Amino acid sequence: MYLSNKGGFSRFFGKILSAVLFFVLPSVILLMVSCEEDPTQIGIELKNVLGQSQPVSVDTISVFSYAESMDSIRSDHFSYAVLGNFQDPVFGWTNASFIAQYRLSQPWTPGHGADVDSVKLYLVVDSYNGNETTGQTVNVYESYKTLNFDSIYYSNMNVKDSISEWPVGSATFHPEDTMIVVYLAPSFGRRIINDTAVLKNQDSFLSHFKGFYIDVNKSTESNTAGFVKINLIAPQSYMAIYYHNDLSSSLMFPFYINSYSSRVNLFEHNYEEAPPDTRIRYLDQDIEDSVLYVQGPAGVYSRLEIPGIKAFRDSGIVLNSVKLILPVDSIPLTAIKKPPNLSLMVKDNGKFYHIMDTQLPDYYDGNLNEKEGNYTIGLTKQLQSYLLGKSDLTTFYLMVNDPGINTERVILRSRLNSNPLKLKIIYTRE
Repeated sequence: MYLSNKGGFSRFFGKILSAVLFFVLPSVILLMVSCEEDPTQIGIELKNVLGQSQPVSVDTISVFSYAESMDSIRSDHFSYAVLGNFQDPVFGWTNASFIAQYRLSQPWTPGHGADVDSVKLYLVVDSYNGNETTGQTVNVYESYKTLNFDSIYYSNMNVKDSISEWPVGSATFHPEDTMIVVYLAPSFGRRIINDTAVLKNQDSFLSHFKGFYIDVNKSTESNTAGFVKINLIAPQSYMAIYYHNDLSSSLMFPFYINSYSSRVNLFEHNYEEAPPDTRIRYLDQDIEDSVLYVQGPAGVYSRLEIPGIKAFRDSGIVLNSVKLILPVDSIPLTAIKKPPNLSLMVKDNGKFYHIMDTQLPDYYDGNLNEKEGNYTIGLTKQLQSYLLGKSDLTTFYLMVNDPGINTERVILRSRLNSNPLKLKIIYTRE
């Protein structure tokens, strides 16, 4: 068809252009969205396509850091116990012990003429953290402290004034062991088996035998020991009384720690036992250092302040991405491992809570990047909540995940370091 005038050509071209925009443009936008790996960036890409505001990147907002000691944490009802100690050149001496109830596996009638042959305590090892060549001595004491399943207990609870004067059994474990076996005194087993009236029901038994306090001998030299994590409720973790009676010469009765047993992890710290030239400086002093410290169990965390974020409040900006980059400081080296991941918490009414971004684990991250030598933590959602006036929290707490059972430690670089931590923000203005 021949178009002899300019207006006709324009109308024809306009129809073709409309068709292209109608069918092609949505596909282009859909392709851009579907190929985008980071969902937090989709909004930026669409705004660029539509000719709206460009993203702005900022990494100059200061993050102030201060070392604080935990003092104590709630440490009851964990499935795992921690046992051992370590003399650290930075964090000083740390000791981990625990107290736990053992319960009847069922009502027990030992039988006429029953007598104890031996008593063994079995503890399943889940993992070990520390020097790979040094053994430790485990001591098992009878506990006289009544523990209530519905009560709350903390990691600094004093139990040493309510335990037997001497261990009822001891054993040496080594880092490669998968099971700790402690032979207990037969006289202890006889005290249990002779009072048959308390073996009929759980409450009577728990009033008669309140449990064990389990500790290790103190290590006296730096970097010579470590921590073993024990699976308390594994079926293979139990106490067994081996006995005989008039009818049988070879019998065994087990006692278990189960989900209804009270158990408490206990931790002690003495930071002054680290050498003066390498120990933590300014602990609990509100003074910044060139490094920041994170230690489990129930040890040290770092308080992070971001006062500069207040300038963004009520400014009409939208946070597209906020990431905290935390470089690892490698000196001094110890046998204690670095945490595989870290938690960033907020505190409200005296209690710690995970930041909102943990609801998006892939974006939150928090994991150690061995290749890059740093941790990255996303906190976009938490800070956006602050900018919108839904939260007033601009103080954060960096700590080991589950400090009630994890024993790793790490030293990171603060804003005062030559290779400092960074708060990287990407935002757009509405």
